[in-house]
Amino acid sequence: MDHSESKTKDCGYLYLTITALLIAVFSAGLTLLIASYMYHGSYEPFELPSQVTNSNVKRMIVGHKKVILFKIEAKNRCYILPSTMSKEIASSKFSFMNSPLTRELLLDVADYEGAEFCGTTPAYVLEKSSKH
Repeated sequence: MDHSESKTKDCGYLYLTITALLIAVFSAGLTLLIASYMYHGSYEPFELPSQVTNSNVKRMIVGHKKVILFKIEAKNRCYILPSTMSKEIASSKFSFMNSPLTRELLLDVADYEGAEFCGTTPAYVLEKSSKH
């Protein structure tokens, strides 16, 4: 009788330990998932082609909006690139709509700091070109 009670007690401790470990692993995974969702810091570094890295081009990253702004003084244009496409900038062709963004749309896409960066320069959102 004592032997079977001891085995039952040991199994109970084993199940309790396994349950505690599963809860700890699940909690750690959930914490990492939530933390990565809430993180709005800087994103992976990216390389820009030489024509965009010239001194006449100003750049700004708006991390919480996930966009990169390029202000080209010589062309009097401000381009907005989604940061998800930043790695493709050297190998892809981009296009933009012919009409610039309104001030309200610019505030929505790039927030106040992006709108201040572009100033009165017309702003265009870049998208990957479907024509190769």
